[in-house]
Amino acid sequence: MFCPRCGRQAAEDVRFCSGCGLPLDAAAELVEAGGRLDLARAEAEAAALTPRQRGVRKGLMLTAGGFLLFIGAVLLTAYKEDLFVLLIPSGVFLVVGVMRMLYGLLLEEHRPEKKTATRAAVKASDSSAELSRGSSRGGELPHARAVPASLYAKTADTSDMAARPSVTENTTKLLDEQ
Repeated sequence: MFCPRCGRQAAEDVRFCSGCGLPLDAAAELVEAGGRLDLARAEAEAAALTPRQRGVRKGLMLTAGGFLLFIGAVLLTAYKEDLFVLLIPSGVFLVVGVMRMLYGLLLEEHRPEKKTATRAAVKASDSSAELSRGSSRGGELPHARAVPASLYAKTADTSDMAARPSVTENTTKLLDEQ
């Protein structure tokens, strides 16, 4: 396989081009699809809910469930006064639902997740297949070819350095001079 950006030849199991860093797994998917983008998959990924939207939906569901439980508890309490205890769990559901909704609105990200669950499962199966084949490098880039650190690790010969005089010797010399 050749990199579409820089034209370097790359092995089939490499995920990134060693020359320019282009993700080759996406290019391989494009080649396998015959040069056509899978628009249905792209639309499905675009339609995926963001964490904020999922949090708000969970909060709405809890709030609606708590509201229905509260109405049921009020009706049962009107029928028999001993069932007022059911108001407590329904109130808890209402409060938790509102809190979950606020948490989703205020604290969760509004960006969609980068990987879908199926994509993550495919990546995990690919990495486990590479490990079973004995590939220790996987799909990572090769090590950078730079100046080795051993050239910078020069040790100094300290055997010819003079020992520093002690504080007491210096003080004694100063007293002797007076």
